Amino acid sequence: MYVMKAQPKSKQSSDNDRLAPLRWVILASILVLGLLPTITGPLALLVYLLPSIFVFMHGSRFLGRKNILIFFAITYIVTFTAEYLGVNTGHIFGAYYYNSIGNGPMIGGVPILLMLTYFSLAYGSYLVVRIILGWLNIVKGWNILSISLISGMIMTLSDLANDPINSTIDQVYIWTKGGIFFGVPYQNFTGWLGETFLLFLILSIIFAYITKSPKLKSVPSRRFLIEPVVLFSAPVLTVILSPIWSTKPAYIIQPMSLIALFGLGTVVLFAIVRVVGLKHKI
Repeated sequence: MYVMKAQPKSKQSSDNDRLAPLRWVILASILVLGLLPTITGPLALLVYLLPSIFVFMHGSRFLGRKNILIFFAITYIVTFTAEYLGVNTGHIFGAYYYNSIGNGPMIGGVPILLMLTYFSLAYGSYLVVRIILGWLNIVKGWNILSISLISGMIMTLSDLANDPINSTIDQVYIWTKGGIFFGVPYQNFTGWLGETFLLFLILSIIFAYITKSPKLKSVPSRRFLIEPVVLFSAPVLTVILSPIWSTKPAYIIQPMSLIALFGLGTVVLFAIVRVVGLKHKI
């Protein structure tokens, strides 16, 4: 467990972070793209690529280059395996399939670009939880179970606010038997929790006992820590504000906006308060 408190600036927070302005440009671009009503063509590809580029840049400083590559590899393996089994068996998330239009190249019925979304969402969720708990250093023992479960819950909450829009309205994927939550089956969310808990558990064990990262001497700067919070907030903001301009069915858009505002919005607010209050022991 790591206590966030005022300390002398470490090398990580005080050296010349030349890529920080570029990371903020990428974050601003992600926010703008998320607010556009319709995204097609090359812009649609940027929706996948920009968050992942940011994660590689930010994660290389926080976890280290080797560890962010491990994060990417484990995320890709775990989530692709879960999606492949889900699509082809219907036993993890329920019976569904991905639309052949608009999802790009697929392997075994799974869009290969989808794992990039998992990657950025997983990193944002994991960092936000670490910030809220104040566990920025190596997390060991029973705390591994705690951080894995909480991260999985928050990432599943994000799916709760997005899935009915992506499936029932936009039909990025189609539930063949429907479901109780605006057309989405209950099993989808229990499957997501199991999948993401396993992902974060594997990552946390690797970082705790194999690579032993991150190994910080002091808390990174507020500006550095707020970056993954902004990354996590981008899709949340899109869902919250969508009722303002969206022509999609209000009976789905508005409830999802409320879930994002009071569920995910609370998580974001906690993280911001933690970062702003770094000068206090927490």
